[in-house]
Parts: sequence; C-alpha cells; structure tokens
Amino acid sequence: MCGSTDSFLQDQLSSDSGARVCFGCGADNANGLRIKSWMDGETCLCHFLPKPHHTAFPGVVNGGIIATILDCHGVWTAVGHYKKFHDEDVMFVTAKLSVEYLKPTPIGEKLLAKGRVTREGKRSAGVTVDLTVGEQITARAELVVVRHDRSGVSGRSN
Repeated sequence: MCGSTDSFLQDQLSSDSGARVCFGCGADNANGLRIKSWMDGETCLCHFLPKPHHTAFPGVVNGGIIATILDCHGVWTAVGHYKKFHDEDVMFVTAKLSVEYLKPTPIGEKLLAKGRVTREGKRSAGVTVDLTVGEQITARAELVVVRHDRSGVSGRSN
C-alpha cells in the first residue's frame, strides 16, 4: 500500500513482536491494512490506496479505516522520530487519539499520511498526522503516544 525506496519503519519489527498482528500496520495480519511508514526529514510518510471494501458509503472511505491509518501512522511517526533524532529503538502505543474529518476521503485515490512529532516528553510524545488526497487535507489527527514497556522494534526491554 505504501511506496518508497527508503526502509519502512514497520520492517524493523522483530519476528516475535506482538505488534506484527496489528490490524493497521501488522505484516502478519492477512486481513489488515498493512500500512508502511518511512521518514523523510522530520516528516513521516505513508501511502495508502483504499479498496472498495473500505467504503463507508459509495465513493467514500469509512471513518474507522481513516482513524486506524492515522492512529498507526502516528505511532510510527514517533518511533521513526526517536530513532532518527535520538538513536533510540523504542515502541509507542496510543494514549489519546483525536480525529477531525475535514472532507470526505474518496475511495480509489492514493492517500498520503504526513506525520510529525510536535512535542517530546520523557515517557510520551505529541504527534500530528494529516491525511491528504492530492493537495486536499481530508482528515487530521492529534495523538498522545506513550512509550511501551517492551520495544517492538528491537525486541529489547527499555
């Protein structure tokens, strides 16, 4: 669903990580979205092409699918940020997710999620993710993510 010549953050998960079954980003979930995220400077990116079974009503992506993309990509934005700027292998989980649906998100067009860390804390981070189609932002999420006790990236305990 995503494309880049850079390495995908989700590919850093160890084969025994429980996060590999996540509906949004888990490589081992055959029925999931399997989003892939990568860092581009300070921004974390992900492409997703919604399929007909992601429909809320004709021509429009289901809001729960949108929230899942924003949620998972927000977590991976924090993971990528801390790896790139602090050389830390740390996993995060969502503590708070707020989604604003700005416009209907069309089925059949490539979506681009753009995430960035807006606040860094000792145990948590703030993340903003915009979902765009072309130049139009169709949804925006604000997340608070917290460090998970066990890093799903390297398999080491924090």
